[in-house]
Amino acid sequence: MGRYPIHACTHCETAVAYNEIEYTQQKDISVYVKFKMKPRQKIGKKASGNNTYILSWTTTPWTLPGNVALAVGETIAYIEIEKNGERLIYAKNSPLAETFGRVGREIRGRDLLGLRYEPLFIIKEFQNDHKAYRVYHADFVATDEGTGVVHTAVMY
Repeated sequence: MGRYPIHACTHCETAVAYNEIEYTQQKDISVYVKFKMKPRQKIGKKASGNNTYILSWTTTPWTLPGNVALAVGETIAYIEIEKNGERLIYAKNSPLAETFGRVGREIRGRDLLGLRYEPLFIIKEFQNDHKAYRVYHADFVATDEGTGVVHTAVMY
C-alpha cells in the first residue's frame, strides 16, 4: 500500500479532505460503516433491538478511530430495513437506498437525535462523557452522497 498525504489547515488545526483541495473529479476511497445502536432506545414508536445499526459513509476512513458522534438531518426522512437479521437505518433518499431499498419503517431524523451507539474504538477520555457516542443534528448533512449520516471525529 502506498503513502497517502494528509493535508492540514494551519488556521483550524484540522485535517483537510482531498476534495476540499482539488477541484477536479477524483476517485477516492470510501467506506460504509455500521454503528451499533444501544438496545432498548425509543426510535419513533418502536425500541431499538440488539441488532440495530445506523449506517454512515465516509471518504476519510482514517478518522474512524476518533469517532465520537454521528450527525443526521432532523428534517430528513430515514428508513429502517431488516437485512440478514439486522435492522439498518439510513436516509430514504440516499444512494444506498438504491442498493438496499426504500421500503421499510420510515423514521424522522428528529427521532434519531440523542440516541446512543457503541463506539468503534474505546477512547479513554470519552468513556464517561455523556455527550459522546450520540446522534446529533447538523445542517451540513445531505442525502446526495452516502447514507444521510455523517460520522464526526473531533480530533481530526
